[in-house]
Amino acid sequence: MKKIRIVIADSNRDYLESLAAFIRNSKSSSQFMVSYFSSMDTLKSYIEQGDMVDILLISSEMYQTDIPRLNEMLVILLEDDSLATNNQSLSSIYRYQRLDQLVGDILGLYYENNEDAGKLLMRNSQTKIISVYSPVGGTGKTTVAVNLAKQISLNDAKVFYLNLETFNTTKLFLTDDQGDSSLQIFYYAKTASNQLLSKIEKLKKYDTQAMVDFFDVEINAQEMLELTSGEIERILNGLLEIGSYDYIIMDLDSSIHERNITAMKESDIILWPVSNDHLGLLKTKAFLDEELRIFGKENVVKDKMSIIVNKYNGNLIGDYNEAELSVEGYLPFIQNWIQFQSKAELLGNDDFNREIQMIIRKLIMPEQEGVLHSGL
Repeated sequence: MKKIRIVIADSNRDYLESLAAFIRNSKSSSQFMVSYFSSMDTLKSYIEQGDMVDILLISSEMYQTDIPRLNEMLVILLEDDSLATNNQSLSSIYRYQRLDQLVGDILGLYYENNEDAGKLLMRNSQTKIISVYSPVGGTGKTTVAVNLAKQISLNDAKVFYLNLETFNTTKLFLTDDQGDSSLQIFYYAKTASNQLLSKIEKLKKYDTQAMVDFFDVEINAQEMLELTSGEIERILNGLLEIGSYDYIIMDLDSSIHERNITAMKESDIILWPVSNDHLGLLKTKAFLDEELRIFGKENVVKDKMSIIVNKYNGNLIGDYNEAELSVEGYLPFIQNWIQFQSKAELLGNDDFNREIQMIIRKLIMPEQEGVLHSGL
């Protein structure tokens, strides 16, 4: 994957060092090569040496028009005043925003100003796409998907949670203090815009409790029903081209809409939650019987699926062995979740997440067996 060479220049050494350290130690560190300078003379000398610079992030106080090779790089001004960022001929960002958002803004401007950037970024072979799907409603898919995303992030992985339900319920689990909606992402996917990478960086949100990135999308059933397979592929390819995610978790509803079919085709793993009843087994068998008609060939899903019994009380209902299916994990019935619970309770049940971690170690990160995990 091509690394973006970023030079940071600021006379405030404390801010300079903290920003450079954040970039180097963040989950986005694999995207950057970082150099930083507090002296204009040293900065000019470095640039004159001829090393390629993709981005010069420089405080407006330090910026000078005689900096060498300015036309060969993207110059972004660091502004002390958030209002000043709208009044510059050069690109600019507000320095005192949350650092992960600042890095996202930097990447957004880079992709916006460099249409070929995405073409130079290769798919990170370590990125795994996991879908959470069931042909039965009410099996707790979103509860499984969001807790899975959080628990994977606790294994020192960078995770993006992508909700593709017709009726999006992300807000019950994930929030961000940035008020703008991410709904525009579907517009840029529909238009096959070359700004898609830029918009992903600008529109993505971060939940500090779950430690995952996500799109904050208002419920818009019509928008979701109009999504095509090509648009889903563009969004996924955009997330992959960014190159900073270890896992993409897709939360699907129970329909066989083409967005879900495409998501499952693109997935490396499909987690298949079923409630502990006969209906889940019956509909799973029916779905697999129709696999050839739905996907155009057999075993597209069956070879990737792992059945997870949710709301398990210790007594398995249904003979999965007779159906030539195996259960790969059991998630406990949580009595307190019968009534609506807070976000903290939905993401913080120790019994549930202990079993989620067992599923992660068995199916997703088998090499992580024995590693101490926090949050349990």
